[in-house]
Amino acid sequence: MTNWEPPRENSIEALRHGIEFSDGVEFDLRMDAEGELVIYHDEFVPGREPIGERCIERLSTSELRSFGIDVFEDLLSDSVFSEAWRKGGKTVDIEIKIPHPMTKIGTDEHLGSMMSKIDSRLKDLELPGRSTLVSSFSPRIGAVSKRSGFGIPVTRLVPHIRAWGRYWNVKRAVAMPNFARTSFQGMAKTLRKEGMESIGIALEYLVGWTKWVNPRMPVGLSGSGLERFQRSRMGMGVIVWPSPLRYEDGLIGAGVTLVSDEMNPTLFSKPDGSARWPRPASQPLDEDWQGRIEGAQSTELPDLISEASSSLPMWHELNDERRKEIVREQAKRMLWPGNAEKWASKTSEGIPWGSPRIIGHRGAGKTHSS
Repeated sequence: MTNWEPPRENSIEALRHGIEFSDGVEFDLRMDAEGELVIYHDEFVPGREPIGERCIERLSTSELRSFGIDVFEDLLSDSVFSEAWRKGGKTVDIEIKIPHPMTKIGTDEHLGSMMSKIDSRLKDLELPGRSTLVSSFSPRIGAVSKRSGFGIPVTRLVPHIRAWGRYWNVKRAVAMPNFARTSFQGMAKTLRKEGMESIGIALEYLVGWTKWVNPRMPVGLSGSGLERFQRSRMGMGVIVWPSPLRYEDGLIGAGVTLVSDEMNPTLFSKPDGSARWPRPASQPLDEDWQGRIEGAQSTELPDLISEASSSLPMWHELNDERRKEIVREQAKRMLWPGNAEKWASKTSEGIPWGSPRIIGHRGAGKTHSS
């Protein structure tokens, strides 16, 4: 595996790899002209025809399959993926993508229709609690979810990035005014009022000079910024992208869910030389293994991590007291409101949203630039 090549993003192969290798996966869903849910990020397929003729929502399922685009139903039929999801401890973040404006498809109607189809497709899987999250950049996701009686937790991604534009750097530039006028504290409060248990944010809210652009005192990964972060989110889940390896320890320590492009199974250490464990939520290290891995030489890490992977229990295999112990520690360290026992008593519902996770971006990592 020394020359591991990542599978194509948002493919069943990539999603299968991501859910086994890490704590879960994030992927993009669109709805085609026939009402089929397809796994694809961009607004349109490659080609020389006018963009309007290449929008996903105007193409048939068979046309999209010819481009190598996978269908959601096929993913759910994949036994490796669905069994990992069903067992518990793994997290799947489904991002609903909004059509390009030239399709003239109404946002609320589209969101509602996609939610209905997702609900219908997942019903028979009998997934455990806190295993699934549906997210979107659309500010309408909360209102549509409530109105439609959607049974899966939803969250909004901020800053608001528009559903059109050919180049990612242009989209980011256009999103800057929204980024500059929204603070993490304000957005977390707003989404809590809307009944959401999680929030998705760009890394720039937490690191670098960009965190000072916001109208409130900045949140961060250390010191007073970290304390403001924990007190503001009040136990909410926080999903962060991108998540470069150099920030991974800080993000995990802060209790966030990392959407990571680093899904290489032959990667055993981070840039500073410290060991890299890819499943902090679904296969948590105990004190003994933590010490062994942290004290190992770099040459020892491949064998040691392989041994830990095969011997440590997965989340669903832990006894109830061990799961409660993990949650109590997190609740106290991350200043979750109320008594830590309150949070520990809910482990039967799954891993708290405020617990740290590493999930694969588009399955096994992004393989193109947008």
